[in-house]
Amino acid sequence: MPRILLVDDEPSIRWTMAEFLKRAHYEALTASDFESALVVFSENEIDAAVVDIVLPRKSGIQLLEELHSRNPDLPIIMMTGEPNHSQLPDIVRAGAYDFLTKPVTKDALLKSVARAIEKKRLQDEKSRLEHEVAHHAEQLEVAIAERTAELVEARNFLKTVLDSSTEYALIVTDLNGRITLFNRGAELMFQYEAERVLGQPAWELLCDVRQDALANPLCLEGSSDEQNVVQELEVELKRADGSRFITSLATTSVQTTEGHLLGRLAIIKDLTMERQQAEELRQMQAQLAQNEKIAALGRMAAQVAHEVRNPLAGLRLYALHLKSKVADKLSESEMTLVEKILLNIDHLADTTEQILNVARPLNLTFQPKRIEPIVGDCIQLVESQIKASQIEVKFDLAAAEVTVLMDEASIRSVLVNLLLNSIQAMPTGGVLTVSSREFADHLLLTITDTGRGMTIEQTEKIFEPFYTTKSTGLGLGMPFAKRVIERHQGSILVASRLGEGTEVKVTLPVAE
Repeated sequence: MPRILLVDDEPSIRWTMAEFLKRAHYEALTASDFESALVVFSENEIDAAVVDIVLPRKSGIQLLEELHSRNPDLPIIMMTGEPNHSQLPDIVRAGAYDFLTKPVTKDALLKSVARAIEKKRLQDEKSRLEHEVAHHAEQLEVAIAERTAELVEARNFLKTVLDSSTEYALIVTDLNGRITLFNRGAELMFQYEAERVLGQPAWELLCDVRQDALANPLCLEGSSDEQNVVQELEVELKRADGSRFITSLATTSVQTTEGHLLGRLAIIKDLTMERQQAEELRQMQAQLAQNEKIAALGRMAAQVAHEVRNPLAGLRLYALHLKSKVADKLSESEMTLVEKILLNIDHLADTTEQILNVARPLNLTFQPKRIEPIVGDCIQLVESQIKASQIEVKFDLAAAEVTVLMDEASIRSVLVNLLLNSIQAMPTGGVLTVSSREFADHLLLTITDTGRGMTIEQTEKIFEPFYTTKSTGLGLGMPFAKRVIERHQGSILVASRLGEGTEVKVTLPVAE
């Protein structure tokens, strides 16, 4: 039941108006002056007030101002039996809700009070709603702050996870193909900082091709179903320094839970190392096949040593004995036949020895040696062949004083074999060049001729056992040279062009 504070110094008027209010289901609380009205107001929750302007000691306007200062939302109805229009501005400024003129009729009082109570109810409802809104706003701010903190934490966690994957480059582009995410793996792979590329067109930046010249896998194209499919392909991309490399590129679309397209995710792996490892594996397999051939050759050589070498030695002894016994009885032509028998026996023995040399394990003794005197001695050993073919020899031993850790006997054998190959490639003359260069940790020795050269196929097979480009020979010299050089922790490479000559590069580690 709404409480109405009724203030008037006339008892009869207070009683009459209080009865009007009680019969209209209001609770009327009465007071006769300023002080008693404040006591009633302080002890009760008042919903509206009806105050006479003329009160003893302090006027109703002063009471209006005091009540309004204590509760600005309290509707206060002012009444007087002596209307004074000059007071109206003060009454309005003091916060009066309505104004009644005495004698106040029942209907006028109840209508004014009803309007005041409705205003109070609406004002209270407004205050309640404002309080609820403020409370909900506070809760919403707290929830937003908590959610923001969760999102920041999730973003930092996701960034940590993405940046921890340095083997793969993770790149996200928007609907226009511009980069929106560039993880640490992408920074390392492409040599760009993330801040440098964010917002840039990914395809132009990483591929340097016109978009209409090649389909852009980092832009959304085709139907929605096609965009959801993970596309995998090999693409040549470029780094910040312009160098290019082959990558495995897997792309898929990025969507919201409602299916709205946001962009495209690219997962990129550098295939350079895989290609290198595949090439190394291929070389290891080739080396293994080579070793298997040599192992098979070793088994065959052991059989040859047992079946051929000893009989050959016996045949040579028999031939020499025969020659000594009947030398004075044979004609010159018959003696020539005996010499040919001995020569062919020696040739077969040399062939058997070559096979054994390739097959048997190398026993090397390494010592620091200078390369220049060894090259000079080897040139002297083949000097007669050089003169016979009218070959010009040129030296450019810039690294003559460099010391190499080597087995001198095996290196001499290799160099003589390489020199003979070059000489035999120039039967009608040419230029034989021997040069040396020193690098940080190795010596490069180059032997170049201007002979007939070889085809690409012949060059690729040059180190295979029993492969030869000559009309005579077993094809064991170059495989033996490769074994020796590799045992020295070096390398041997052959480059040749048909009709232009051959270049052999031998690298040997420099002695500390």
